[in-house]
Order: sequence, then C-alpha cells, then structure tokens
Amino acid sequence: MKAFSVACTFVQIPLAIHYLGTEAYGFWITLISVVTTLNYVDFGLGVGMQHTMANHFGSDDMDSMKRVFWTGVMVLGLLGVAVLAAGLPVAFLVRWPDILHIHDPELRRLAGPALAIAVSSFVAGLPFNAVARLAAAAQRGWIHAGWIAGGSAISLVLVAAAAFGHWGFLWFLTASLLVPVIQGLGLFIHLLQVLGWKLGPSALAPVSELRVILRSSLLFALPQVGLALVQSTPALAISLAAGSASVTGYTILMRLFSPFQQGQILLLSPVWPAYTEAHARRDHAWVSRTFRRTLAAFGLLALGVAAAAWQAPAIMRLWVGAVASTADRTLIVLAASWCLLQMAAQPLIYFLIGVGRLRGLAWAATPGLLISTAGLFWGLGRGTVDGVLEAGAAGLALCLLPPLVWATLSAARGREAAPSMP
Repeated sequence: MKAFSVACTFVQIPLAIHYLGTEAYGFWITLISVVTTLNYVDFGLGVGMQHTMANHFGSDDMDSMKRVFWTGVMVLGLLGVAVLAAGLPVAFLVRWPDILHIHDPELRRLAGPALAIAVSSFVAGLPFNAVARLAAAAQRGWIHAGWIAGGSAISLVLVAAAAFGHWGFLWFLTASLLVPVIQGLGLFIHLLQVLGWKLGPSALAPVSELRVILRSSLLFALPQVGLALVQSTPALAISLAAGSASVTGYTILMRLFSPFQQGQILLLSPVWPAYTEAHARRDHAWVSRTFRRTLAAFGLLALGVAAAAWQAPAIMRLWVGAVASTADRTLIVLAASWCLLQMAAQPLIYFLIGVGRLRGLAWAATPGLLISTAGLFWGLGRGTVDGVLEAGAAGLALCLLPPLVWATLSAARGREAAPSMP
C-alpha cells in the first residue's frame, strides 16, 4: 500500500508542474508540504492517547477506550479552533507575496486566500489524528494503511481533474488539501463498523486519566513538533530566500528520494512496539540485535539514495521534462544529504521510543531539531537554495545526530533509569 501511495505521488508531480508552471507549483508544494506534515502533528497528545487506548483495548474495556478517544477529539478540536483564530488574520494581513517573492500578478492576488485555505485544511484534519491513533491502539493499522492508499488515489484523480479541467489555482489547492480529511473520515466510519461503536454522545475521560495522558504526551510533543518543522520548513525557507519558483527543483528531488525514506519508515514502524515488548521481557539481546539490523537497513537504503542522486539528472528529464534543469549537481548533493541525515536519525529515535526513553529522546532530539530549523532560516541571508540547505544540514549533522547517538548508547548500556513505556 505504501508503494502504491508513492507511485501515485510520482504520477501526480508532472501533472501538477505542467498545469501550474514552475512558480505556482513551488507555491502549491510549499503549502502542501507544510499542511501535510502538520497533519501528523498532534502536539504530542497522540502518544498518550494511543498508549492509554491500547491498555483499555487489551483489557477489553471498550467504554473507557471510547471515552479517551472522544476526549482526544475534543482537545484536538479546541486546539484547531485556536489555530484558526490565529492563522486566518495572519493569512490575510501579512504581505505574503512580497515575503515569498511571488512575481506572477494573479498568483500574488491569490496568496492570501490560498494561505487561508491551507490553515483551514489543517484545522479540519487535526481531530482526525485521534482516529489514526485509535486504529493503532485497536491493532487495525492495516485499515489505516488502506485508507492512506485510497487517499493517494483520490488525490491523483483530483489533481488530474483539476489540471485537465483548468479549475484554477485555488480550487486545485483545495482539492489536494481535502484528501487528508477524506482519509480521516473514511477511516473513522470504517473503524466504527469494525469496533461496533455507535455514533452518538459519549462521556469524556476523567480528569485524572487526562492528566496521565497529557503528562506522557508532553515528553514527546517537543521532538514531534521539531521533527515536523525540519520536514516541512525547507520549502518555506527556500521560498523566502529565492522565491517560490526555486522550491520546484528541491521538491522534485525529495520526491525522488522519498521511496527510500518511506521504505525505512515501513521497516521501522512495526519495530517500535516489538522493542517495547522485548524490553518489558528484558530480552536485551533481541533489542540489540534488531537495532543493529535497522542500522544495516539504513546503510542499504542510503546506498539507494546515493544511486538515485547519481542518476538524478537523467531520471528527472524522463520524469518531468525540462523542469529538471532547475536542479543542478550541487542542489542534488545537498538534497540527498538532507534526506540521508533525517534517515540516519530515524533508527535512533525509534529505538529510544521503543525502550521507553522518551525523556532522553526529548532532551537529545529537540535542541538539534530546533537548531536545524533555525539554520534553514539563518541560511536565508545567502539568498540561495544551497545556502538554506547547507545551514539546515549542518544543524542536523552537528546538533542532532551526536546527542541522539549518545542517548542511544546510554540507553543501550542501561545508564538511564527511565521506566519503560509499554
């Protein structure tokens, strides 16, 4: 299903580029990348929700599980209202066309409404993060994966319809941003049927349980937000430095490398709960052996990224045509490095989560992620894509990976006294 989603994305890109043009495509992908990444951010609440719901599911206490779920939906909904109240004035009152160096007159006129649509889309999709956590807690991840694949197909159909039907930029943007909401709604209805829940009023979780959820969520909130910023802000920083048109080459390269990133996530996702189970059994040999295998898998996938970077000019010419000229050899190397540095951190992060070192993860990862994000914007001073990526990559290499390695080694040697988190 993951491969199907990636394939849909590969087909979608040339359609969007040839319809929108380089500058509008760059602006569109900047908005898409930010919203898509933020849709997976639940301010850390999801970790505590998922853990608590999984415990209730394991003890067959469906009423308590339902209370936790609807409490999470309510909290995320309130957060969404706050984001909407702050985001809409910012969308319309700030001179984004000048800030993002948008030159096309029509696109400049549409910049404010486009940003308002992006904010509204994020807010609409935020409560559905609770639905994804419910699927994981109820061991129905395969249903979630199916709806993600279905959403990718819907996105491809909508993008194709908008391109061939000449819907215009705002409708094109709206169609593509509605997909996460459609995915979440479909998953919600499906889970209601599978779990036998009826849609109706439900009691909320008691305050004592909500405090426990928020306490465990807080540890993961900062690194989660930091990771989202690292993944979503390069396009924005590039727009600020060199204009929306400059985002196109970077984005195409990251899409080219994305199968390797997604492949690693696909391998690591089931390892997290397996780490937790083995750690609870004190099977340290299995944990160590599995961790070494995840590092070996990263090495193989890194070779894949390197090979794709080596052949990137030829692949891009076949894939998107003349737009490939927007990515020179320096940009290819920097984009590949940016991708590899993020991939290198993932086995360490999954290991620390799996063995319950959330506090160690928060202290090790958050400063490096925030420094790397700040580096992206510090690189604006050079006014080039290369300057932005060089500064951001330096932040990952110098301030994220060393603390993560140290935290991982400390956890592996049993030097931390943090309790395991089942």
